[in-house]
Formats: sequence, structure tokens, C-alpha cells
Amino acid sequence: MRHQFLLLTACLLATAATAQRRSVGSTLLLPEVQAELALTGDDYALAAFNLGAQTVSSGSKFSTAQLRLGYEHFWNEQWSGGGLLNVYSYDNGYNNNSRRRDYTITPEAFVRHWNTFGSFNFRQRLSVEQQIALADDAESRALTRLRLDLDRVFPLGTSLALRPRISYEAAAFLRLQRDELEEKERVIDFGSLRGEIGVRVSPRFDFTPWVASQTTYINALVQTDANGNVTGGGRTNLITPVVGLDLRFTLFKGGSVFERRQLPTQH
Repeated sequence: MRHQFLLLTACLLATAATAQRRSVGSTLLLPEVQAELALTGDDYALAAFNLGAQTVSSGSKFSTAQLRLGYEHFWNEQWSGGGLLNVYSYDNGYNNNSRRRDYTITPEAFVRHWNTFGSFNFRQRLSVEQQIALADDAESRALTRLRLDLDRVFPLGTSLALRPRISYEAAAFLRLQRDELEEKERVIDFGSLRGEIGVRVSPRFDFTPWVASQTTYINALVQTDANGNVTGGGRTNLITPVVGLDLRFTLFKGGSVFERRQLPTQH
């Protein structure tokens, strides 16, 4: 895993060094409600729903909505695996003078490794997913994601605890073949750097305010003016600041609270 981390770092530095343009969009607000069912051991089932709203209105109050259903099983203290099903709805402009909403369904399978260094938790999550676009003008694609995160839990009483955490996730499309005339893609297609503070109020409820910088790395057709000066396109980083709040309600199998190791709300 150390070699994977070094390889990811090298890729990120190479991407940043060769990037030509940087564009920052409006901030996205992303509140989410989660229901987590604690099963045997650290296993759990998850249902979550969020809404995305741009601070600069694009014509609709909520530009995105997402429903996630998932399950994760822990084989031992270090290794676990599971699956997620994401149903994503987004505002895709106008169609016949009315706002158009399109949908993407994404099944995902993942494995997770959990290290502890003293009081710190260091996790690595590797996944593969298939985005199934239901819109005619959208492309269905397979992606792989690697997320690294580090946190520490600070107990402040019998039930109250704080969990500061930082994570970075990189995603890349799985490309088996590229046409000769097609622009060469970036090494990483998407990246998200997230910082948060989880607040556990009781074993049954916690909330997590967080901020993130999400980046889409593209390599678009270069645009020039009449004098041949580059005005757009090329290697471009599209950055979206995000402010979020996760509210999590935990239900326990059998109804009674039992001791378990719980993941952050980002899962």
C-alpha cells in the first residue's frame, strides 16, 4: 500500500505540473441524511439521500439529488468489502421550455484496508464502478477510485466525541482502447480533497460538517482567436468548492446498543 500511495502522489504532482488552466466554479451546498443499520460486528447496511444546491442559482433550487444504498462486511479488523448502488439525478438544462432532469445509475464494488497508528486511523478504499447513463446525450463509463483518509477520535465524555478527518479520493475512467485521433486523456479524471469534523452526540446520532475541493481534469480541444492566441481548451482543471453537512442516524440490530467500530459518514 505504501507503493500505491507513492505512485498516486507522483501522478498528482505530474498532473499539477503540466496543467495549463484552472477554472473555479460556484460553491456547491450538499446536505445529506443517512440511516445506518448496525449488524453483527462492524458490518452495516446504509441508506443515504442528499441534495445539491449551487450558491449561484442555475434556474433550479436543487441541481442534483442522490440516493445511495449499501452494505459492507468486515472479514477481520483490517479488511472489509461491500457494494453500493447510487441513483443520481441532475439538472441538464432545458427541454421543450421546461427544466430537464437526467439520471445515472451506478453499481459499485469496493474493498477497504484499515490501519491504526497509535490513536490514528489510516484507511485505503479501492473501488470499481459502472456509471449507467439514462440520458441519450450522456456516456456510460466504468471508473476506478482510490481514497486515502486519516482521522482520530477524541472522546469528550460518556457519549460525546469529536472526529477530525482528512481524505483524498482520485478517480480514473477505465480505458481499454483509444482512437488514434482522440485527445490523450489526463492520468486522473476526478479528484476530491475533503476536510471534516465528525461530532458524535450519542451511539444513535452523529453529524459531520465538511468542506471539499472537487476537481475535474480534462483535456479539451484547444481554442484560438484570429491571431492564433490560445483562448481556451487544452489541459484544464475545473474546480468546484463544496460545503456539506452529513446527519447520521444509527439503528442497531435487535434494538439494543452494542460496542462496534464505526466508519466516518463518508463511508
